[in-house]
Amino acid sequence: MNEIPDIERFLRGLPGFDHLSSDLVHAAALAISVAYYRNGQDIMQIGTTTSTLHIVRSGAIELRGEDGELVARLAEGDCFGFPSLMNNAPVRNHSTAIEDTLLYHLNGDAFRDLRSGCPEFDTFFNRALSHRVHRQAMQPITKQIRGASAKSVSQLVTRKPVTIDVSASIRETAAKMVKERVSAMLITRNGQMSGIVTDRDLRSRVVASDFSIDAPVEAIMTTEPTLLDASATAYEAALLMMQNNIHHLPITANTELLGLVTRSDYMRLETEHPLYLVSDLAKQTSAQGLAAVCARLPGLISGQIDADVSGEQLGKFITAITDTITKRLIRIAEAKLGAPPCRYAWIALGSQARREQSAKSDQDNALVLEDTAGEAENAYFAKVAKVVNDGLNDCGYVYCSGDVMASNPKWRTTITQWKKYFHTWITVPEEKALMHANIFFDLRAVDGDASLVEDIKDGIRETAKRNELFLALMAKNAMNFQPPLGFFRQFVLDKSGEHRNTFDLKLHGIMPIVEIARIRSLAAGEMRVTTRNRLRAAARKGELSELDATSLIDALDFIDNLRLEHQSRQMEAGQPADNHLAPSELSPLMRQNLKAAFSQIRTSQLALLNRFHIR
Repeated sequence: MNEIPDIERFLRGLPGFDHLSSDLVHAAALAISVAYYRNGQDIMQIGTTTSTLHIVRSGAIELRGEDGELVARLAEGDCFGFPSLMNNAPVRNHSTAIEDTLLYHLNGDAFRDLRSGCPEFDTFFNRALSHRVHRQAMQPITKQIRGASAKSVSQLVTRKPVTIDVSASIRETAAKMVKERVSAMLITRNGQMSGIVTDRDLRSRVVASDFSIDAPVEAIMTTEPTLLDASATAYEAALLMMQNNIHHLPITANTELLGLVTRSDYMRLETEHPLYLVSDLAKQTSAQGLAAVCARLPGLISGQIDADVSGEQLGKFITAITDTITKRLIRIAEAKLGAPPCRYAWIALGSQARREQSAKSDQDNALVLEDTAGEAENAYFAKVAKVVNDGLNDCGYVYCSGDVMASNPKWRTTITQWKKYFHTWITVPEEKALMHANIFFDLRAVDGDASLVEDIKDGIRETAKRNELFLALMAKNAMNFQPPLGFFRQFVLDKSGEHRNTFDLKLHGIMPIVEIARIRSLAAGEMRVTTRNRLRAAARKGELSELDATSLIDALDFIDNLRLEHQSRQMEAGQPADNHLAPSELSPLMRQNLKAAFSQIRTSQLALLNRFHIR
């Protein structure tokens, strides 16, 4: 049997099989039968059973679920059929050859002998089985979020709301707070919530200001406090409290007041939570103090990943922490330099603007000043920018290699000049303009007067939507970010250097989706910030089909989660986090679904080129 040596050489190069001894590889080769399938020919039907492990020798296979949804596309070296074989259960996916395909069929008894004869082989396929993806190929691995913060926020409410009528005095309110042992009182008017008073309000607005305690509580309450519906998760509540820097959050159910959640309620959930980190950051009065607190961030990120937090959720949390650090540095600068001399907005760019930061992020930021700002005002904000940019670098957000920071005078200018920048970039789209567009079209006010930024966005929205040439050139430029798939859907890896045999998940997986979403949303006349919201908005406006938008969001979720898990493993090993993933880190099914996600990106890129008639 002259083909046996060739089969042995092929098997030795497969993940899992590479753990087998020479004798076991030879035994496996002897137990293999070879079958040829023409394009379109069925291999396994749903509901049947299989007695073999199927290995793709050449060609391509497509797996589809019960509803016809695409589950995976397989290429050379990929295995399928083992979930049914290992569980002695019916086949769950319909498999079809989508090219002329050569398969190796490994006898089921021989497969079981290999598992019992080599623990590493058995572990490999058990791990692959545990990582099975039951959703369609471009969807992320659906995780049952186990972390305490996945609880409904209503589960944090431990008592009925403590309220007092708006007609009560401050004295009566304080007395009831002491009696009820609460740190905040909900103020009602005609049975409906009208405001909130906290113990901090009593200290700062009454005691420190020598305010009469016999005055109506209405005089010191915070009106229209932030509310959250009871159907939200504890994670969403935490994020809302972080973003708004509040310690007490009223919870409602169908507009009825259910109770109050405080930051201390999270102590019952977990010992380390982003809320505690944010709280500690807010207490710091120096960049050195902020940097010391930030040293806890890698451990916090690893803990959240271990709790199966999604990439989208964790991106929002990391960004909320970055926003907090930025604001605190601005306050530190103002304490040294005095109050701002004019209106301004500190803006985040890139992943921070999109609320999509990961464990590895540099800084991209700028300043918008009102038009009255002159040399003196600019000199003031130059000093602020230095404090903030240096402080962010000390906290681990390294300086932007392209100098896109507020310390650069070009990116610290008036609102009129910013409008001129964007108008030029859109109407005279040259190479540098396209580069700037990729950076600056992701912008969000972090501190200061947000209306200055909204004014700029209004101009961008109308100008970009009307300029098809600009959008077409952006689409062409977006093709610089290609998914790392070669012929026969094999991964294209770095061939040399520090990251040999890996690919960059951010550059080749996440950025192509970010680019597509940005262009599609601009074409739809939308200025949403996050990638997922851009895709949804583009679909609502008819710029993108609902199916394409959903598929891209699923691909982004899947790749984002892979990146975070990779970075978590690095941080736990004491290594710096990066975006370079080796396919050897993944199970066969994980690799299959990553290939499917990359294929979806490529399909969407081609659709983008067709949309703007680019050849």
